[in-house]
Amino acid sequence: MNWRYTASELARIVNAPAPARDAAFSGVSTDTRTLEPGQVFFALPGTNFDGNKFVAEAFAKGAAGVVSQIALADRPCVVVEDPLKALQVLAAHHRGRFSLPVIAITGSCGKTTAKDCISAVLGAKYRVIKTQGNFNNEIGCPLSLLQLDADTERAVIEMGANHLGEIAHLCRLARPTEAAITLVAPAHLEGFGSIENVAAAKAEIMEGLSPDGFFYVNADNAWCSEIGGRFSGGKCYFGHSGDVVVDRQEWDASGEMVVDIRPIGRLRLPLAVPAQIANVLLAVAVGLHHGVTEFEAPLRGALEHAARFRVSRIGVLEVLDDSYNANPASMAAALEALGARPGGGARIAALGDMLELGAAARRLHREIGEAAGRWGVKHLFAYGAHAHDMIEGALAAGVPHAEAVQDHAAIASAVHAVAHPGDSFLIKGSRGTRMETILPELRALYKEPAAENARH
Repeated sequence: MNWRYTASELARIVNAPAPARDAAFSGVSTDTRTLEPGQVFFALPGTNFDGNKFVAEAFAKGAAGVVSQIALADRPCVVVEDPLKALQVLAAHHRGRFSLPVIAITGSCGKTTAKDCISAVLGAKYRVIKTQGNFNNEIGCPLSLLQLDADTERAVIEMGANHLGEIAHLCRLARPTEAAITLVAPAHLEGFGSIENVAAAKAEIMEGLSPDGFFYVNADNAWCSEIGGRFSGGKCYFGHSGDVVVDRQEWDASGEMVVDIRPIGRLRLPLAVPAQIANVLLAVAVGLHHGVTEFEAPLRGALEHAARFRVSRIGVLEVLDDSYNANPASMAAALEALGARPGGGARIAALGDMLELGAAARRLHREIGEAAGRWGVKHLFAYGAHAHDMIEGALAAGVPHAEAVQDHAAIASAVHAVAHPGDSFLIKGSRGTRMETILPELRALYKEPAAENARH
C-alpha cells in the first residue's frame, strides 16, 4: 500500500499525547506473528490475549510504532485507553481521505462468497480491495479500510454482526456508497433474540447509506424486499424477478451449472449449491451498475477459489463437504444441493447441531429434519444436543432411516455400512460440532490416504 502516516500524526488523529519519538509507518498489524517491518502495531486487549504484553516483541520484529495502553521508554508509542477504538478512529479518518465507491455486504449467510464474487467481477475493470477472508467484525472492518490507497478504485467490505447496532457502527467507519443484504434468516438468535431483530440488524446496512446511495435487493427473500422497499435511493432487485433475473439453472453432464441470467445471457459456473445463484446474481447486478461486461471468467475464478462446499470422492461415495459452518438457511440450502445432485444413488446426510439459536433451537432443528425428508434423504445421522429434534422431524417427514450418533467415528462407521456405489453423502454442522473430522475416519475405513488439504 502506498500511504504513510507518522506516529505524531496518528496521535493527533486519535487524540492521544504525542509519542516520545516519531516514526513513519505504512501499514498496521494487530498480530506480532504476521507483523511486517515498518508497520504500526495496535496492542488490542482481549479475553485470551493481551496485546500490551507483545509491545516489546513488536519493536523487536521491526514495528515502526505501537498503539497501546503502555509505553516503552524512548520508543514511538501512542498511548491510548482503548487501542481498538483508536484503530477504528484511524480507519474512519483514512476512509475519509478517499472518494470512491464502497460496497458493503452483510447477510445471514453467503456474504463471504458474495463479497468474493463481487470483488472478482469488479476486478475485471477496476483495482479493488476487499475484506480478507471472512474478517468482517469490529477489527476486520477497520483493517480492510486501511487497505485503501491512491490506486484503489473500488472497495468491497463485508460486515458481520451478532447483536443490534454492530453493523450501524461499522457503517459509520466505512461510509458505504452502496450496500446489499444477501439473505435474512434465523442465525445468531442467542444474540438477536428473534428473526425480526435479525432483519433490523441487517437493515442497518441500508440505513447507513446516504440518500443518493444505491441498494441491491434480494427479491426472493421477503425480509430483504421489505427492507428494500423502505430505501428511497437507487436500487436494483435480483432473483427470480426484478432487474437481474435467473430464468434457468441446471447442471450439465460435467457437473457444472448452466445459468441463464437476464440481461447478460448464459453462464457456465462451478456451482454445487443451487441457492448460491443468489450471490452470482448480486455480483452481476453490482457489475452491471459499474459498467462491467465480462462475468463468466471472474465468477468462475471466485467460485473455484472461495468454495466451502467441496465435492470429492471417498470410496464408493460422492462426498459433499459443507462442514465449514451452519445455520438454518445454509443447512436447508445444503440439503437442497444434496437432493438435486445428478444420479440415482441414495442421499445420505450427517448433520451436526446448529449453534447460537437460543429458544428457537428445538423447532429449527426439527425443521431441518423435515427438510431432509423433502429432499429425499434416505439415511440421516444426527450429532449433538439437538440430534433427537432433527431425527423427530426427519422421521415425521418420511426419512426411512434416521438416528442420533454419539461421535464422529461412529458416524463414519454407520455411513460406511450403508453406502453403495453412486450414493451422495453430505456433511454439515456448526464449527463447534467439528463435523469435518468424519472425513479422515471415513477415509481410513476405505483404506485411503489422508487428504493433503484437510482442514483443522
